[in-house]
Amino acid sequence: MSQIIKSDKKIFILSIVAAATTVIAGILHLQMAPGSLSQNLGQGILFLVGGLLQIFWAVPVIKRWGKVWQIIGIAGTTIFFVLWYANRLHLIPEGNMSEGGSQNHQPREFPRGNTTGGEFPRSIPPRGFGIQIGRIMLPPIEMFQITFIGLYLTLSIMISKKKKESKQV
Repeated sequence: MSQIIKSDKKIFILSIVAAATTVIAGILHLQMAPGSLSQNLGQGILFLVGGLLQIFWAVPVIKRWGKVWQIIGIAGTTIFFVLWYANRLHLIPEGNMSEGGSQNHQPREFPRGNTTGGEFPRSIPPRGFGIQIGRIMLPPIEMFQITFIGLYLTLSIMISKKKKESKQV
């Protein structure tokens, strides 16, 4: 990697901001892991492993490990977001993987539904911090993930252009 790329302040600042967004999303996923592990083992493991990977991902972002790492980081974060969005659209069946993945699984201590016996719709947006997009509330984790994807794509393009410029000189 050339000295021009290493000394570019815009690239450095963008690297720090992109790394911060993925670390924050990772920390938020790690906070969700303990509760998820007790309710749904598969989801808990996803939050635990995904959160740890997101925190780790600050290293390749700041150190600029290269195009392969950029692709993996962007693709991995996109997959995490797509899984969340698919769940909101009811494309992922509910259930606990440790109990055979039954779609009708109902936790013993937390019965689902309201007093009339109907289920609460999963697509009702939670109250609190987030951005409303149509009927879907975009929670903070997803906001940080989308921000990371945009920043990391921008950073990748900037680094690629700087490398081309430095080769021409």
